[in-house]
Amino acid sequence: MNIRWDTTESVFVAEFSSDFAGDLDAVKTAGFRTFGPPAWIWYAPSPGIKALNRLREKRPASGLTITPEALEVYKPLAFAEEQNAIVRKQLTEAKKQLRKRRIESEREEITSTAFTGLTEEKWWIGAEDLPPWSPIAAKAASEAIWEGPRCILCTQPIYQYELQSPPMCLWCEKISENKT
Repeated sequence: MNIRWDTTESVFVAEFSSDFAGDLDAVKTAGFRTFGPPAWIWYAPSPGIKALNRLREKRPASGLTITPEALEVYKPLAFAEEQNAIVRKQLTEAKKQLRKRRIESEREEITSTAFTGLTEEKWWIGAEDLPPWSPIAAKAASEAIWEGPRCILCTQPIYQYELQSPPMCLWCEKISENKT
Protein backbone atom coordinates (compact mmCIF):
# COMPACT_ATOMS: atom_id res chain seq x y z
CA MET A 1 0.00 0.00 0.00
CA ASN A 2 1.22 3.50 -0.82
CA ILE A 3 0.22 6.73 0.92
CA ARG A 4 0.26 9.94 -1.13
CA TRP A 5 -0.76 13.57 -0.54
CA ASP A 6 -3.73 14.75 -2.65
CA THR A 7 -3.23 18.47 -3.26
CA THR A 8 -6.76 19.07 -4.63
CA GLU A 9 -8.53 17.65 -1.54
CA SER A 10 -5.65 18.30 0.94
CA VAL A 11 -5.83 14.79 2.39
CA PHE A 12 -3.65 11.69 2.62
CA VAL A 13 -4.86 9.08 0.12
CA ALA A 14 -4.28 5.31 0.26
CA GLU A 15 -3.37 3.53 -2.98
CA PHE A 16 -4.00 -0.19 -2.72
CA SER A 17 -1.58 -2.90 -3.84
CA SER A 18 -2.43 -6.28 -5.37
CA ASP A 19 -3.66 -7.51 -1.92
CA PHE A 20 -6.85 -5.46 -2.10
CA ALA A 21 -8.75 -7.25 0.71
CA GLY A 22 -5.86 -6.98 3.20
CA ASP A 23 -5.24 -3.33 2.35
CA LEU A 24 -8.95 -2.53 2.63
CA ASP A 25 -9.18 -4.12 6.09
CA ALA A 26 -6.08 -2.25 7.27
CA VAL A 27 -7.42 1.06 5.97
CA LYS A 28 -10.84 0.55 7.58
CA THR A 29 -9.36 -0.35 10.99
CA ALA A 30 -7.05 2.66 10.82
CA GLY A 31 -10.03 4.99 10.39
CA PHE A 32 -9.79 5.99 6.75
CA ARG A 33 -12.94 7.08 4.91
CA THR A 34 -14.01 7.00 1.30
CA PHE A 35 -15.45 9.61 -1.06
CA GLY A 36 -17.66 6.86 -2.48
CA PRO A 37 -18.49 5.98 -6.05
CA PRO A 38 -17.30 6.22 -8.77
CA ALA A 39 -13.65 6.67 -7.71
CA TRP A 40 -13.75 4.98 -4.28
CA ILE A 41 -10.76 6.94 -3.03
CA TRP A 42 -9.85 6.10 0.58
CA TYR A 43 -8.47 9.06 2.55
CA ALA A 44 -7.39 9.87 6.09
CA PRO A 45 -9.87 12.34 7.64
CA SER A 46 -8.44 15.78 8.36
CA PRO A 47 -5.82 16.26 9.74
CA GLY A 48 -5.20 12.54 9.20
CA ILE A 49 -2.32 12.05 11.60
CA LYS A 50 -4.18 9.70 13.97
CA ALA A 51 -5.36 7.47 11.11
CA LEU A 52 -1.87 7.39 9.59
CA ASN A 53 -0.30 6.53 12.94
CA ARG A 54 -2.79 3.67 13.46
CA LEU A 55 -2.02 2.41 9.94
CA ARG A 56 1.68 2.66 10.72
CA GLU A 57 1.25 0.59 13.91
CA LYS A 58 -0.82 -2.10 12.16
CA ARG A 59 0.76 -2.28 8.74
CA PRO A 60 -0.97 -4.27 6.02
CA ALA A 61 0.61 -7.53 4.91
CA SER A 62 1.49 -6.02 1.52
CA GLY A 63 3.70 -3.38 3.17
CA LEU A 64 3.41 0.38 3.60
CA THR A 65 5.20 3.18 1.72
CA ILE A 66 4.75 6.95 1.64
CA THR A 67 5.64 9.40 -1.12
CA PRO A 68 8.21 12.15 -0.39
CA GLU A 69 5.56 14.87 -0.83
CA ALA A 70 3.28 13.17 1.67
CA LEU A 71 6.19 12.69 4.08
CA GLU A 72 6.96 16.44 3.97
CA VAL A 73 3.36 17.21 4.90
CA TYR A 74 3.26 14.43 7.50
CA LYS A 75 6.33 15.47 9.53
CA PRO A 76 5.14 18.91 10.79
CA LEU A 77 1.64 17.57 11.42
CA ALA A 78 3.03 14.64 13.43
CA PHE A 79 5.21 17.02 15.48
CA ALA A 80 2.20 19.26 16.21
CA GLU A 81 0.14 16.21 17.20
CA GLU A 82 2.85 15.10 19.66
CA GLN A 83 2.96 18.57 21.20
CA ASN A 84 -0.83 18.63 21.45
CA ALA A 85 -0.81 15.23 23.18
CA ILE A 86 1.65 16.56 25.77
CA VAL A 87 -0.48 19.63 26.39
CA ARG A 88 -3.66 17.51 26.63
CA LYS A 89 -1.99 15.29 29.21
CA GLN A 90 -0.98 18.33 31.27
CA LEU A 91 -4.50 19.73 30.96
CA THR A 92 -6.10 16.51 32.20
CA GLU A 93 -3.72 16.45 35.17
CA ALA A 94 -4.55 20.07 35.98
CA LYS A 95 -8.27 19.30 35.76
CA LYS A 96 -7.84 16.34 38.11
CA GLN A 97 -6.00 18.50 40.64
CA LEU A 98 -8.65 21.21 40.40
CA ARG A 99 -11.42 18.64 40.85
CA LYS A 100 -9.64 17.20 43.91
CA ARG A 101 -9.26 20.66 45.46
CA ARG A 102 -12.93 21.46 44.78
CA ILE A 103 -14.08 18.17 46.34
CA GLU A 104 -11.87 18.75 49.39
CA SER A 105 -13.20 22.28 49.89
CA GLU A 106 -16.80 21.07 49.54
CA ARG A 107 -16.08 18.29 52.01
CA GLU A 108 -14.66 20.83 54.48
CA GLU A 109 -17.74 23.02 54.10
CA ILE A 110 -20.04 20.05 54.66
CA THR A 111 -18.20 18.87 57.75
CA SER A 112 -18.10 22.37 59.22
CA THR A 113 -21.88 22.75 58.84
CA ALA A 114 -22.87 19.11 59.33
CA PHE A 115 -23.98 19.45 62.95
CA THR A 116 -25.04 23.08 62.95
CA GLY A 117 -27.35 22.94 59.94
CA LEU A 118 -26.99 24.66 56.60
CA THR A 119 -26.77 28.12 58.14
CA GLU A 120 -26.74 29.56 61.61
CA GLU A 121 -30.17 31.13 61.07
CA LYS A 122 -33.50 29.31 61.25
CA TRP A 123 -34.91 28.85 57.74
CA TRP A 124 -38.42 27.58 58.57
CA ILE A 125 -41.54 29.29 59.94
CA GLY A 126 -43.00 27.91 63.11
CA ALA A 127 -45.89 28.78 65.41
CA GLU A 128 -43.58 30.97 67.48
CA ASP A 129 -43.05 33.22 64.45
CA LEU A 130 -46.76 34.01 64.06
CA PRO A 131 -48.28 37.05 65.80
CA PRO A 132 -50.45 36.40 68.85
CA TRP A 133 -53.98 35.66 67.66
CA SER A 134 -57.03 34.17 69.27
CA PRO A 135 -60.32 32.88 67.84
CA ILE A 136 -62.16 35.69 69.63
CA ALA A 137 -59.91 38.27 67.98
CA ALA A 138 -60.43 36.58 64.61
CA LYS A 139 -64.21 36.70 64.96
CA ALA A 140 -64.10 40.29 66.09
CA ALA A 141 -61.89 41.22 63.15
CA SER A 142 -64.18 39.51 60.64
CA GLU A 143 -67.25 41.14 62.16
CA ALA A 144 -65.65 44.57 62.11
CA ILE A 145 -64.64 44.32 58.45
CA TRP A 146 -67.80 42.73 56.97
CA GLU A 147 -70.69 45.09 56.31
CA GLY A 148 -72.93 42.80 54.25
CA PRO A 149 -75.67 40.37 55.34
CA ARG A 150 -74.95 37.66 57.92
CA CYS A 151 -76.25 34.15 58.45
CA ILE A 152 -79.23 34.04 60.77
CA LEU A 153 -77.90 30.91 62.52
CA CYS A 154 -74.11 31.30 62.85
CA THR A 155 -73.67 35.04 62.04
CA GLN A 156 -71.03 34.34 59.40
CA PRO A 157 -70.89 36.66 56.34
CA ILE A 158 -73.27 35.78 53.46
CA TYR A 159 -72.00 36.04 49.88
CA GLN A 160 -74.03 36.55 46.68
CA TYR A 161 -74.03 32.85 45.75
CA GLU A 162 -75.60 31.85 49.10
CA LEU A 163 -79.28 31.84 50.09
CA GLN A 164 -80.48 35.41 50.52
CA SER A 165 -83.99 34.93 51.86
CA PRO A 166 -83.64 34.11 54.74
CA PRO A 167 -79.88 34.86 54.74
CA MET A 168 -78.05 31.58 55.42
CA CYS A 169 -74.52 30.40 54.72
CA LEU A 170 -74.03 27.19 52.73
CA TRP A 171 -73.12 25.19 55.79
CA CYS A 172 -76.18 26.17 57.78
CA GLU A 173 -78.42 25.73 54.69
CA LYS A 174 -77.15 22.15 54.25
CA ILE A 175 -77.64 21.36 57.94
CA SER A 176 -81.22 22.75 57.92
CA GLU A 177 -82.07 20.67 54.78
CA ASN A 178 -80.81 17.49 56.46
CA LYS A 179 -82.95 18.15 59.55
CA THR A 180 -86.12 18.50 57.52
